[in-house]
Amino acid sequence: MNREMIEQYAAGGQKLRQAMAGLSREDFLADVIPGTWSIQQIVIHLADSDLIAADRMKRIIAEDNPAILGYDQSKFAQHLHYDEQSVEDAAAIFELGRRQLARVLRKLPDAAFQRAGMHNERGPLTLDQMVRTYVGHLDHHLEFLYDKRRKLGKPPS
Repeated sequence: MNREMIEQYAAGGQKLRQAMAGLSREDFLADVIPGTWSIQQIVIHLADSDLIAADRMKRIIAEDNPAILGYDQSKFAQHLHYDEQSVEDAAAIFELGRRQLARVLRKLPDAAFQRAGMHNERGPLTLDQMVRTYVGHLDHHLEFLYDKRRKLGKPPS
């Protein structure tokens, strides 16, 4: 396991906070690119996704070959009132969750990162793959967030 990945994972909360800095409630909810998620929906999705990821990673650490269930992110966004949730609370949950799980990840021996769970759609997933996936997941969505900021005329400072 590349231990730097754990630090990148842990730093994700600060990266998200930086990406959100200086935006108003109207900016978060703006329909910048019709047919795509708002910045708020992206942030809430990241928080929801990370909660699910943390559960998955904890199961891989603690259980032998746990079942990992997929979920439909579009249905989450559609039915969980993303536009009415607190974007600040979501960012705090994201940041604290990553910081807390990183404490666990740092304590694990390298061999633990080869432990795996069985995803019902993707097959076996190791802890190493999960950490890498969620580092990349944040970066993937931050690209969209920064694009929306530029379109709003509010590039990051």
